[in-house]
Amino acid sequence: MPWERPGSKIDDRRLQRLAVIYVRQSTRQQLVDHQESTRLQYALVDRAVALGWRTVSW
Repeated sequence: MPWERPGSKIDDRRLQRLAVIYVRQSTRQQLVDHQESTRLQYALVDRAVALGWRTVSW
């Protein structure tokens, strides 16, 4: 609920919309070479959840 997120512009109407976060690393070597990038991409998912969106995996 908006009142649970002080100062948030994210209301129930926005939370009903789909938020898509596409996380992709093509190879194992990319995972090794770009660990910070991978961490930041997954942090986007955590941030969306913290703001109230549900997670859905395909």
